[in-house]
Amino acid sequence: MRKFIYNSIVERLKTVEDENGEQAIKHFDLWNSQVKYAEQPFGLPAVFLGFRSINWRLTGNSVREAVVTVELHVITQRNMPTSSELPCAETPLDFFDLLAKINVCLYQYANRDDRFEHNALTPVQSTTDHDCGELRDDIEVFECHAVDASAMPDLQKKTVKMHLNI
Repeated sequence: MRKFIYNSIVERLKTVEDENGEQAIKHFDLWNSQVKYAEQPFGLPAVFLGFRSINWRLTGNSVREAVVTVELHVITQRNMPTSSELPCAETPLDFFDLLAKINVCLYQYANRDDRFEHNALTPVQSTTDHDCGELRDDIEVFECHAVDASAMPDLQKKTVKMHLNI
């Protein structure tokens, strides 16, 4: 399920464009404190996905469901200064534009296949990095209801799909 959600979100985020109409986000990966341990170079801006603990509930027929919370660590280069008295103050705030584009892109996005489904992604929290070094780590948190039918036998899947019209 996590792999399905990860791939679903990454494919969706690849559609975010920069001001030149090109793919805005240059790198995707699972979150592993890359800013703290930046040993391997990666393109910027980058988005790293992290999953909070998932509390599954069995619904019967070998199906489980949960509310899944995904943290997007949006890594950008820190640009200084941001003081409003300076003539270049707007450029260092461009990271807010990228965060807004990400939120618009993912808002209410849902995906499914014959084993997994995640319902509409809902933004639940935004954390602005106020203690950054060279790199900013702004966090956008989304939740979705997820259904995992991967343990269901194939015959049952066909019956359930026909019943649900999926």
